[in-house]
Amino acid sequence: MLPGEYLIYGADPSYFTRMVEAAMRYMRIPHRALPKSPDVRDRLEARAGTHLIPVVETPEGWVIHDSTYIIQLLDMRYPDRPVIPRSPAQRILCRVLDDWIDEWFTRAALHFRWVDDDGAREGALAIAHDLAGAPKDRKPDDGEMATVQAVADMILPWGRKAMGVMAAGPDHQDQLRAEFAAFLKILEAHFAVIPALFGERLSLADLKTLGAMKAHFAADSVAKAFVTAQAPGLLDWTGRAWERVAGDETWLDADAIPESLEPLFPLLLDGFGRFLPENRKAVEAGEKWTHFMLEGKPVRMFTRPDAEKSRQAVMAEIAAMSQTDARAAGAALASRGLAFLYED
Repeated sequence: MLPGEYLIYGADPSYFTRMVEAAMRYMRIPHRALPKSPDVRDRLEARAGTHLIPVVETPEGWVIHDSTYIIQLLDMRYPDRPVIPRSPAQRILCRVLDDWIDEWFTRAALHFRWVDDDGAREGALAIAHDLAGAPKDRKPDDGEMATVQAVADMILPWGRKAMGVMAAGPDHQDQLRAEFAAFLKILEAHFAVIPALFGERLSLADLKTLGAMKAHFAADSVAKAFVTAQAPGLLDWTGRAWERVAGDETWLDADAIPESLEPLFPLLLDGFGRFLPENRKAVEAGEKWTHFMLEGKPVRMFTRPDAEKSRQAVMAEIAAMSQTDARAAGAALASRGLAFLYED
């Protein structure tokens, strides 16, 4: 590997920033987590071609974005500390769970951060602190705090709007909270007996869960109160997992999938599984809005080209496998009713 550090430019309250940071911490990769503050913003956006966070500057000077692609690159560069399972069923189900966490549970993150007035102000200030370049080693002075507040005043209406276009506002609160509570409880029960999703070793999907918890669900007051009421063991897992570093632990032998993970897949199908095919149609038709049904209620959500790209990336993952592994991966999807989501 090239000497030097990876620089993660983002914000501590950012869903995807914390996912990348979780991976680098666990994989023992030299890095620094830095705010995407005004002094670096223009340079990074020109290099990365996006205003999104995080972006990562590699030791050789590349500037890249998208949490999944960043972690896949790290997995290839550090083969002695992998985070993507090598066996086909575990590998493809890990990718599907990664897809789900990235593209669907952002709804829950947006909901809990922005639905409550006090929580929304808290979230806006936390994001603004990093994006305004306020100091982390001391309390901001009056001038710095005025800048933070000005940025927060711009962020808050954006957050409320993002919640709305993702069908994550009060109109969809009952379904969203019930689904997220079910997700939390399945994970809590699983982690009570196995420390990671596919065995002892943290995987890409574990790290995405960990980053989401660290940025939102174990940090924002409204979200944390919900997790505490529904699945407090997941907060304990978050604390332990954040301090873990990769060693010689392994995933389960013989490409096994833990029985305690199986309840996740019907839950995925009931929500994300309804959205993903309709989002694909909307992307292909160039439509701004995706329409689908959740629990018999019509939902209108902003069309997500990135979700379609992620779906295609899962298909590409299978296509790149050997014939034997591709059959095993396909069987893993088919036996859980997921195959139709990842077919042309």
